[in-house]
Amino acid sequence: MRVQSLEWNTALRCPLCGAALERAENSLACRGARRHNFDIAKSGYVNFNTHLPTSGDDKAMAAARQAFLRRGYYAPLAEAIAAEAGSGTLLADAGCGEGYYTEIAARGFAHALGADLSKYALALAAKSAKQQGLADKLLYTAASVYDLPLADGVCDCVMNVFAPCVEKEYARVLQSGGKLIVAAAGRDHLYGLKEKLYDTVIPNEPRRDYPTELHLEKTLSVQYDVTVAHEDIAPLFMMTPYYYRTSKERAEQLYALDALKTVLDFEVRVYRKEEG
Repeated sequence: MRVQSLEWNTALRCPLCGAALERAENSLACRGARRHNFDIAKSGYVNFNTHLPTSGDDKAMAAARQAFLRRGYYAPLAEAIAAEAGSGTLLADAGCGEGYYTEIAARGFAHALGADLSKYALALAAKSAKQQGLADKLLYTAASVYDLPLADGVCDCVMNVFAPCVEKEYARVLQSGGKLIVAAAGRDHLYGLKEKLYDTVIPNEPRRDYPTELHLEKTLSVQYDVTVAHEDIAPLFMMTPYYYRTSKERAEQLYALDALKTVLDFEVRVYRKEEG
């Protein structure tokens, strides 16, 4: 992973003191007085998470998410996000998970940074980047979306897919005129799945953390029906919050299905950091 390029040295900042970062053996060290040091894991991601508890997907959930997403069920959403992201020098994926959306949206960018707190998801993301020959282009980091390891105004685009939307932080790292793309579950997302789990299906409520100060440029609806194969039902279920609040009996009934028909419903909002 060649993180010592001019672009990364210019873009990255130490999450502890804000100083610029540079490559040092198998780590990144800041240029500040205290020379804070951050390890590069064997799998290839950089561990900036030295002061926060590990969170996010556990090992099983990260593997399930990767298994499901790489089967292409959410490809229309990923392509819609990539189309809105467009092209540029630097893309940031805040809450990147195992890197599925990052890889697709980064096609038009010289570099992309993914940030997540799940070391298991990041390990999978870094491994996939190596396998795809993208390790020099994609930098995955164990870091909070509330404090991205990026300098002010360096990103052409920030994407935020099913992760906390931290408007102030994303606006900080966006350059003037840059885009923020926020993807969330739509009203009827996974309606067919919920029908199998609950007697009464309650539509999804709109997310409450949408930006209020950035300019809303457009809102897109990505909605389509899918048939989820038997072997993909459990990985899908593990990706959802319903996994934690469903009875064992209902879960077993779900796992016994030969296939699952459901609607996938996503809302994608595109915001612009206005120039000046």
